[in-house]
Amino acid sequence: MSQHSYQRHGQPHGHHKEAKGAADLKTMERNSYFYGKLLDVFHLEMEQEYFNSKRRIINRLVIGPGVVCGLDVDLTDDGKQIVVLPGFAIDRCGREIIVPEPSRPVELPEMPDYGDDVKRHEYRGRNQQKHELYCEIPYAHVLLCYHECPSDPTPAMAGDCETVAICSSGSIREQYTIEIKRGFVSERKAYFPRFPGGRIDYEDLVEFVSRTSCRALPDDCCIPLANIHLKDTGDRWRAEPDISIRPIVYTNRLLFHLIQSLSGPGEAEETEV
Repeated sequence: MSQHSYQRHGQPHGHHKEAKGAADLKTMERNSYFYGKLLDVFHLEMEQEYFNSKRRIINRLVIGPGVVCGLDVDLTDDGKQIVVLPGFAIDRCGREIIVPEPSRPVELPEMPDYGDDVKRHEYRGRNQQKHELYCEIPYAHVLLCYHECPSDPTPAMAGDCETVAICSSGSIREQYTIEIKRGFVSERKAYFPRFPGGRIDYEDLVEFVSRTSCRALPDDCCIPLANIHLKDTGDRWRAEPDISIRPIVYTNRLLFHLIQSLSGPGEAEETEV
């Protein structure tokens, strides 16, 4: 055992609490094929569920949720709607979300009344950058959510024991929805484990991984893309997206550039990965 056993949340090594597993941390079941087996709806859905569940738990616990690339948030010309640009993300449940082209404009909530001098004075002062004043009250934030859409209606040859289906969807399209909600998402804070003495050895890493609970399956799987702040232009409020609050996926390519940037200035720009 390492001379400086890793301590988590102030609890000494060996002081264990009851482990709480993730909601989807369970053994999986797959089809076992044999000649003459009836491949009905139940078993075909089991086949899909097995591979989807495997992929999603890896996405969620190994790769991690967040934006992989793209998905910038732009305002429309009138400043009253937002558009999400093309990109790819993994939601908090491990499901892939693809936005293949700019989204349809989504309406922002109604802005506070700018005509009230008292309220306008109260709203000012959240921060000041280059003498630009912003509203200090939480206004709105943008969420990207996974959405399944039944499609390709097909005549059904038979129903089940209780119903007679005339037609059923022949496929399911994996799409997305964009939600705008009041309030702000908390700012992102990177978490880096602290090891005793500032040095890392393999035993420290083993203890850190072994004493870290698997991330629980959340109730809300949507990914936050941006907070919408209100800028005081002098005669009105103007919405401004802040994408710094979004989670990102640390892909191999991104990690390579981060490591390369530590080797010296400018060297990371010389190699294309």
